[in-house]
Amino acid sequence: MKNNKGFTVIELIASFALTMVITVFLFEVLIEVKDTFADTSVKTSIQQQASIISKNIENSLTPVGSSVSCSGSTCNINGKTLQINQSNNRVTIGGQHFNMPDTVSIKSYALNNTCDGTNCYLYVQMTLDSGNLRKEYNFDVTYYYSS
Repeated sequence: MKNNKGFTVIELIASFALTMVITVFLFEVLIEVKDTFADTSVKTSIQQQASIISKNIENSLTPVGSSVSCSGSTCNINGKTLQINQSNNRVTIGGQHFNMPDTVSIKSYALNNTCDGTNCYLYVQMTLDSGNLRKEYNFDVTYYYSS
C-alpha cells in the first residue's frame, strides 16, 4: 500500500475556487465601503459649506425692516448682494465668496422672496451633484423677515 501525503488535483482546484469566491465577495464589500465613505465625505463637506452660507444669509437679514429683492441668480438683502454663480460653483454674499467642494457642481438653483403684508420669506434652493454622491443633494432654506 502506498501512503500519499500530498493533495489531489481535485482538492487543489476546489480550494483555489473557494478562495476566488471569497476574494470576489470581499472586493464587493470593500468597494461598497469605499463608495459609502466617499458619499459621506462629500455630504459632510457640502453640509459644512451650506451651514456657513446659511449663517451669512441670516446675518444679512434683520428680523424687522429688511429690504430684499431677487431677480434671477441675485438677491439684494439690505444692500448686500447674494448671488449664486452656477458656472463657478460659488455663492457670493456681500463680496465674500463661498466655493462648493471641488467634486460638487451646482446643478440648479432658485432665489425667491415673497411678502404677505409685513410677513416676508426668502427662499434659497440649490441642487448639488457629484460623481461621489449616490443621489443629488438638495439645499433648501426659507428665511423669515418682516418688511
